[in-house]
Amino acid sequence: MEAEYVACYEACCHAMWMRNFVSALGVVDSISRPLKLFCDNSVAVAFSKNTWSISRSKHIDVKFYFVKEKVAESLIDIEHMSTKSMLADPLTKSLPIIAFQEHVSQMGLLEA
Repeated sequence: MEAEYVACYEACCHAMWMRNFVSALGVVDSISRPLKLFCDNSVAVAFSKNTWSISRSKHIDVKFYFVKEKVAESLIDIEHMSTKSMLADPLTKSLPIIAFQEHVSQMGLLEA
């Protein structure tokens, strides 16, 4: 769970940078909706939306509060998405051959 939450933190930092970059360019007047981040770990998603913490998560407290703050400010919205729907999963973890072929085909890397 900690690794997934730290990954959410890293994605949140990058999303905030991109939000600020696009706003500074003046391409759009403002970004009013929260940026969506998808995570396949439901506990990490729950951590971002709740204030509870456990003693063994002390090392991620700073990351926890940063993500929690951005979610509370409606700048970021973290949603659960199952592994089945995560298109890039073959690039990050081992999958059964059928699931791997489906994902790779959806990415356009393999003919259907």
